[in-house]
Amino acid sequence: MPASLRPVALITGASSGIGRQFAQDYAAKGFDLVVVARSRSALDSLAAELTDIHGNEVVVHAGDLSQASDVATLVEAIAKLPRLDHVIFSAGSAPEGDLTRIDPAALRSMIGLNIAALTLVNQAAIIRMRAAGRGAIINIASVAGYQATPYLAAYGASKSYVRLFSEAISEENRKHGIRVLSVSPGDTVTPMNPGAAKGKRQPQDVVDTAWAALHGSAPSVVDGGSNRMLAALARVLPTRTGLRIAEKMFRDKA
Repeated sequence: MPASLRPVALITGASSGIGRQFAQDYAAKGFDLVVVARSRSALDSLAAELTDIHGNEVVVHAGDLSQASDVATLVEAIAKLPRLDHVIFSAGSAPEGDLTRIDPAALRSMIGLNIAALTLVNQAAIIRMRAAGRGAIINIASVAGYQATPYLAAYGASKSYVRLFSEAISEENRKHGIRVLSVSPGDTVTPMNPGAAKGKRQPQDVVDTAWAALHGSAPSVVDGGSNRMLAALARVLPTRTGLRIAEKMFRDKA
């Protein structure tokens, strides 16, 4: 277990992408870590790297959070931690395409991970944090959660849930001294979204946005200027117009 004298951050999806970047940044800031992902070998490598560079204690928790049994195991582990200061829920999946052609198993997995696991991990963390009278939670949503998106229909809806859920529990827990924030990236270089592209954000950009927002009071933030413009536009466009624009933008994913 992490040493109780240092702050502890639990990070899901820590083996790659945005989650891995959060782990690196939290380690550099002096946090002990609990890193969570499916791949134990990737987590072991990350733990060794961070311990070697920063001297932090890094606990590896391997599990598939799309599976209810693995979520329950993580919730039990959260209850037993000596302390818990920050939680970053970065794990996620994004099946795309015309709904009729998406594997039903992939849809079930996405719903289990993006919605059920996130909700239950947040609940377990808040129970701990209320008892301590402090804490912070960062949930990774998506700019796709601001606009119903054809060919990313289930994913976008799940990330809308992440944002709205985070905003609601942010207000619920403000009086308890707990900061809850959703961060919505757009097109970001990650294993789930590989390849360079004009205007594509880096994981470090998302983490920097999250850290800056954490010191404010807004319950949600969008990463990147162009993404913020898209999110703002989605709020004011007529629904039919927004849907037709989105369908043309993402038609190649069908």
